[in-house]
Amino acid sequence: MDLEQHRIVELLPDREAQTLVDWLEEHPGVEIFSRDRSKTYKSAMSEGAPNAIQVADRFHLLDNLQEVLENVFHSHCPVLKSVDETLLKQRFPEPLAPKSVSKTKSAREEQKAQSRARRLEQYEQIHALKKQGFLIIDIAHQLNINRHTVSKYLAAPVFPERQTRTQLAETVIDPYKAYLYQEWMAGRHNAQQLFEEIQQQGFKGCYGTVVYYLRKLHPFSPRNPSKPKARPPREPSNRVSEKGSKDKITEPKPLTPRNASWLVMRHLDQLTEEEEDTLVLLSGQPELSDAITLTQSFLFLVRKRLPQHLDNWLELAKNSSFKPFQTFAKGLSDDYEAVKAGLTLEVSNGPVEGFNNKLKMIKRQMYGRAGLDLLNKRLVLAS
Repeated sequence: MDLEQHRIVELLPDREAQTLVDWLEEHPGVEIFSRDRSKTYKSAMSEGAPNAIQVADRFHLLDNLQEVLENVFHSHCPVLKSVDETLLKQRFPEPLAPKSVSKTKSAREEQKAQSRARRLEQYEQIHALKKQGFLIIDIAHQLNINRHTVSKYLAAPVFPERQTRTQLAETVIDPYKAYLYQEWMAGRHNAQQLFEEIQQQGFKGCYGTVVYYLRKLHPFSPRNPSKPKARPPREPSNRVSEKGSKDKITEPKPLTPRNASWLVMRHLDQLTEEEEDTLVLLSGQPELSDAITLTQSFLFLVRKRLPQHLDNWLELAKNSSFKPFQTFAKGLSDDYEAVKAGLTLEVSNGPVEGFNNKLKMIKRQMYGRAGLDLLNKRLVLAS
């Protein structure tokens, strides 16, 4: 696709490197490439147009980062359980009414046990095949499962259990909330100073945890006495009234590695109050705080286009205790020039992704009735 004119140039028949190399040799003159992190495209572009600049797409960089953080969370499921139970306790202070024992409860428990046994057997088979030298795609084909499932199980040092709410834990900032509230109401609003003071008192969390908590105190700030004091936020109700029925108790969705990682990746100004509470708890966990700090710092340098900080981040990630971040940093180092160009140039894969959606729609319309030649003409002529 021509990213300057937003026009499709050619629809190649496959994703093989040699196909792209042949096309580039027939169409010389390309100066800048935008691509995802595919090694196939990287090698093909390097061979077909060695003098062109390659740009790693920023969306795919952040998408890879989310997968890395999700893998870290998968290896710390007990910590997520603790955070989940703490949130449940805060949002539902009254004890939930005991539920009547259903006749099907034992059947459900037996079904869960059988499901766990199948997943455990699958986990052991995947690791056994990997030790024999099989590739991920071969393991997925042999066991008839998705290759992402294979990658997830291989990245997990122990069998990843499903999320359950069985543990309670106290957030790291709880013992210092009273002091922070007292100082804030006294007119001291410098977050850095307050952070350093509670650090001297034994606080082990990160600076972001303190900032998130202080943001909640802004509506109650006494700096503008003429302004009416804002009402404190209402406690979330644990009951939902339904017409013609008794109040129904509802519980929030459990905190999973996937939705926890996406929560960390989102813009801070887009978070709801409950999501901010969750992020504060996650950031305050000693096992996860470094991973979240690495994630947020990489988000910052990508979104603000700060290529001068890339080397420092790579060094921190390589020296971290998280294997997924070490592997991610190594991959970025191997693709260093393209990653740095992605943080410098305005080029991106956005238009390509949009036409990909259009391509899929047209393919479904033509399925079983036409071939690649007609599909190519419909796309190229329409653009």
